[in-house]
Amino acid sequence: MQVNIISDTNRRIPRKRIKKLIALIEEEEEPPDKCLNLIFTRDRRITALNEQFLGRGGPTDVISFNLDDDLDDDCLFGEVYISTDTAARNARKLRVPFGRELMRLCVHGLLHLLGYDHENEKDRTLMVSREHHFLGRVG
Repeated sequence: MQVNIISDTNRRIPRKRIKKLIALIEEEEEPPDKCLNLIFTRDRRITALNEQFLGRGGPTDVISFNLDDDLDDDCLFGEVYISTDTAARNARKLRVPFGRELMRLCVHGLLHLLGYDHENEKDRTLMVSREHHFLGRVG
């Protein structure tokens, strides 16, 4: 899978570690051989996306758009938007390094594209388990 990392923030994005993480996920989950856009943005932009597409107010940490069925683009599997502002707040709250929280959000967003969800306890447990599995493998 080709991974395009796009950032409109001034925060450092661990691009090499993210690409390694995506490669590990690819080994086990076998996503389509298409492009993935990881877009790191600010709260303002993700709030607009959250309101426009999900009908929810305020910022969120990650939003995934599965574009695999979009007939306009044969290459694009999906886009994952991550708010670095919210990720920084999450990292402080969870007492983890900012880069680690970005990695978790990358996994979370990609797992959504691969069909994982957290609408009920069983699905949430599975998704969190997969997140921990991949983050443990990347170190």
